[in-house]
Amino acid sequence: MAVNSIYFLLFLLVLFLLYYAVCPMKYRWGALLIGSIFFYVTACAASPFYILVTGIVVWTAGMCVERCEKNLTHERESNPNRTKMQEKQAAAKCKKQKKRIVTVAVLINLGILAVLKYGGLFGGIVNRMLLFTGYSLAVPQFLAPLGISYYTLISIGYLIDLYKGKVKVQRNFLKVMLFVSFFPQITQGPLSRYRQLGGQLYEGHAYDYHNLSFGCQRMLWGFFKKMVIAERMQPLVQTIFEHYESYSGVTCFLGCVYMTVWMYADFSGYMDIVSGACELFGIRLEENFRRPFLAESLAEYWRRWHITLSSWFRDYMFYPLAVSSPAVKFGKLGRKWFGVRIGKLFPSLFALCFVWTATGLWHDASIKYILWGVANGVVIMGAMVLEPAFHSAKCALHIQEESKAWHIFCKFRTFLLVSALKIFPGAVSGGAVLGMAKKFVFDVRLPGSLEEIFPGMQVADVAILAVSLTFFLLVDLFEEKKQLRDALATKPFGVRWCSYAFLLTAILCLGKFGIDMTGGFAYAQY
Repeated sequence: MAVNSIYFLLFLLVLFLLYYAVCPMKYRWGALLIGSIFFYVTACAASPFYILVTGIVVWTAGMCVERCEKNLTHERESNPNRTKMQEKQAAAKCKKQKKRIVTVAVLINLGILAVLKYGGLFGGIVNRMLLFTGYSLAVPQFLAPLGISYYTLISIGYLIDLYKGKVKVQRNFLKVMLFVSFFPQITQGPLSRYRQLGGQLYEGHAYDYHNLSFGCQRMLWGFFKKMVIAERMQPLVQTIFEHYESYSGVTCFLGCVYMTVWMYADFSGYMDIVSGACELFGIRLEENFRRPFLAESLAEYWRRWHITLSSWFRDYMFYPLAVSSPAVKFGKLGRKWFGVRIGKLFPSLFALCFVWTATGLWHDASIKYILWGVANGVVIMGAMVLEPAFHSAKCALHIQEESKAWHIFCKFRTFLLVSALKIFPGAVSGGAVLGMAKKFVFDVRLPGSLEEIFPGMQVADVAILAVSLTFFLLVDLFEEKKQLRDALATKPFGVRWCSYAFLLTAILCLGKFGIDMTGGFAYAQY
């Protein structure tokens, strides 16, 4: 059941009535759990068994952590005259036990993810290593369950926060399952934090017309981005990448540009739909996008794109690695070899190497995605190291960093860089990455017709796409300063409803629909 299907809208209507009209306030979270289970089972999930195992592991680990804390409290109450040394030892013992529990739970979850999603990759690596021995490893092929990359990281984040004392243990197993399997975030995120989402899920929300209105508005905008823009662009992107040999290097690069825009419309459209759906129930998901094409550097782009994934790697991987013992030693060597300034960067560079490799691997178990992650990391780390040189160059060229022209140039430069890096995930294979890269360099023929610029598209589709993307860009530019929905709420009744009617008409008349109004989303594959 795709969220851009008529079935999802019917599902949402039934769940809305169940939540507000049937369930008592105290137990309305149960309606969300029932809806999440139904959604997961009917969304072509490989097996609900795996998400159930994850929920059991997370809940069990939480209960064991709570028992450790209760034992420590009981020891304090039964022996209040303990020395400070004894108290310190008892606290250290409790912390060690909690760390062991959480580590085991995290490893189990990562193990399930590794086997189901990366088993083929690891098996291939082992078989290459065994190539000269004459032996090979038979690797069983598993179909990774829907959303496993998302609910695994969400669960690990909860466990780590639990260990650090940032959240309290959730003792109700069904509530843990609701947090892990909450239907809007299960297929593409966002990667919610328990301290932000947990309380919202469990407290009953009263019906509110404002939530209904704003939720429908946001869903409508998401459908526009998905059905009018993304669905129209997907065949264009697919045509260029699958048949790149037939096109010039310029057209191939345009394919990367189209893919960048397509993925933004597709992914952010999904986020608008599910965020709007959550608003119907009084729940606010974390924002996952903040107008990424207005970023002026690749690092800023990643602070605006897939924000919850970037922040997850930052908090649970980058920071721990940057202050780890190997990173500190690496920093000392950096100071010795390259001076104080570069040496100070070494712990961060050390952590970024792992973070960006893991980011590529998280997206897909293939060499092209690993290379994509590494390429992003190299550009960001290079910018950090070469910052003084860039500053000197700008001074030598008398560039005014505060000028509008410079800001526009930086935005355009970053967009082209992001687009160029799409060659890795867009290409059909590792060999195609190299083939397209060669065309970028050696085949610079300018397109001579509309067909070469927009392969396979009719003039009408090009016109619709141009108008829709212009509208999309204008909305992003406006929202950089003020929320459009808040501004629209201040307008007269007639203006507001004419806007909604216009958007709905555009979706129905210009949107690309299948027979049953279903369609996949780009990030659902991850």
